[in-house]
Amino acid sequence: MTAPARAMFQRASFVRSPHMHWAPRLFPVMILRQLKVADLAVVSPEELEQAEEEGALAGNRSYYDLRGCGWDLVRTTLDIEIKVIDRLKTADDVEAEASAFEEERVTAFDDEPALWGLDVGVAAATIAISAYGATPVSSCNAGAFGGQHQASYPYVAFFLPKDLAPEIMLCAVAADVGLLCDENGVGQIYGQGGMDLVHFAETAWKRNSNCGTQSSSKLR
Repeated sequence: MTAPARAMFQRASFVRSPHMHWAPRLFPVMILRQLKVADLAVVSPEELEQAEEEGALAGNRSYYDLRGCGWDLVRTTLDIEIKVIDRLKTADDVEAEASAFEEERVTAFDDEPALWGLDVGVAAATIAISAYGATPVSSCNAGAFGGQHQASYPYVAFFLPKDLAPEIMLCAVAADVGLLCDENGVGQIYGQGGMDLVHFAETAWKRNSNCGTQSSSKLR
């Protein structure tokens, strides 16, 4: 994963110990919004079809096709995600509660309560990126709500059609999150805190909630 322009800065962060209540974390990443539209990569229908069959795309070996979501699904995901976050925040042991939630996901009757396997804190943002018309590639909450995660900050990566770039930029500015295009032409929104991308999803939904209610049948 590419850190935004590799630009880092030193700021205090809160570190959780086992058997402790949830505490906010501040991830050491600078919020930049540097998106050159000409650098955005284009992914072909053939590549997407192959990725769906093989479960791999742009370095993600656990790729799942989340294209075609609607804004109603963004709202649904936000509502579920916020309830889960509230549950984690109020738990006596956030790590134990996070583990319990992961176990519940395995046996969930349908996909909605399980947030479609997406990390808590980035799930609604991932669905919002799809609702905009982009192709989500990967995401991670960087351990903002317990558990071990590989990323060093919360992010959602995606293939972004060039004509959608201005609106994504406006939403990133409104939500005060980072936005970049990495060296492979993949777009990325990211945050310093665990709630930053939840705020992005909420902002995106408010900006687009009158745009219709269609959702991908894959997520039903």
